Amino acid sequence: MSIKQLCLFLGTTAVFFAAMPGFAQHAEKTFEITSVRENLSGLDRDSGVNLSGSRISATNLSLRTLILQAYGVLDFQVTGGPNWLSTARFDLQATTENGEPIAPADLPLMLQRLLADRFHLTVHHESREMKAYVLVVDKGGPKLHETSGTPEKSMSGTNQRGTTGTATMTGSGVDMPALAYRIAQQQAFRGSMVLNKTGLNGYYDFTLQWEAGENAGPSLITALREQLGLKLSSEKTPVDVLVIDRAEKPSEN
Repeated sequence: MSIKQLCLFLGTTAVFFAAMPGFAQHAEKTFEITSVRENLSGLDRDSGVNLSGSRISATNLSLRTLILQAYGVLDFQVTGGPNWLSTARFDLQATTENGEPIAPADLPLMLQRLLADRFHLTVHHESREMKAYVLVVDKGGPKLHETSGTPEKSMSGTNQRGTTGTATMTGSGVDMPALAYRIAQQQAFRGSMVLNKTGLNGYYDFTLQWEAGENAGPSLITALREQLGLKLSSEKTPVDVLVIDRAEKPSEN
């Protein structure tokens, strides 16, 4: 499973792993780095970060991408850092110290420690007022089917970057923070935070369809209201920003 998939499936829930109660009580889990090398292929495509048991591997990723996935933030929430933050690419492989399988809930903090160790990455958080979208329940009430049994916390989509046709988002056992995070990843809402203020605390199954292409933004807003009973509106609100204080290219090993 790739971290990109985890971000999509777990959504904003993953953003707040580091702040979840109980993390401080557990022993810190770390990686033993086996290889970090700069990738000089000049290619734009990357393999994502792949998780398999006690091991992760990544090919041709920028430090900026690694930061987004380690901290669960969106691109516009990251500021500062060296001029190579988005352009230099790296390959890495890492395993846990004792070969213990990596739980998805442990992965963000483990990645943060990895970046601090190998890239000497230091960051701090700031609150800045920005335009954001707020997801609330529409006046007619929600039109969501609550999940029965153990939620899968999975989400998939088709044609979401298409120029024509119907785009689809399907959720199985998804909470509202995850849905808000996924909406923020849509092209029409890139550069803005989508905040969950629905007050809905359960897990839900749904299929959402809207028009792809130029009218994707308004069409998605309409689809949320008509199909899920949710309303998306814009406002200025304090947004958490991750400021890069220090980052260095790692020595290869």
